[in-house]
Amino acid sequence: MLQKRLFYCRNCEIRLRSIFFFRQGYLRMSQQLDLPESMAWRVIGRIESGQTQHSVADAIGVARSVVARLWNQFQETGNVRRRPGAGRPRTTTSTDDRYIQLTARRNRTENATQLQRQLLLATGRRVSSQTVRNRLHERGLYARRPMVCIPLTPRHRAARRRWVAEHRDWEQHD
Repeated sequence: MLQKRLFYCRNCEIRLRSIFFFRQGYLRMSQQLDLPESMAWRVIGRIESGQTQHSVADAIGVARSVVARLWNQFQETGNVRRRPGAGRPRTTTSTDDRYIQLTARRNRTENATQLQRQLLLATGRRVSSQTVRNRLHERGLYARRPMVCIPLTPRHRAARRRWVAEHRDWEQHD
């Protein structure tokens, strides 16, 4: 049986993405995401206080290679922050991102595939529809179903205004 979860380790505040394999009654955990900067500074502090990398790794609950990498990075740069520029370069520019957002706000009924096509026609830049969705999510725009409601007639509006006028001075009693 295979399960995927994202959780936080209470002991060491490490964010983990775990894939659990249940085999012969025991639990194995794979892949760790990243060590928070505060925890990385704790690792450096323990090493500087005289503990071995092996004992620090056991105490904090991370692999020895993580501690060794942090220590090497600290000795080279004097810092434990992630190096800038890590990861894949973005396919869209900030102008493209603004164009996607503006187009989505103007044409509220269009989906990501249609927005992708419009971006291609406008800029010549080919991106996936998932990239369009990611850029919209970054700007706080999400797909929503339109609310289905019956339009109010003038008679309904008048009845609502009358009800509000009658109940203006209402007080809520327990």
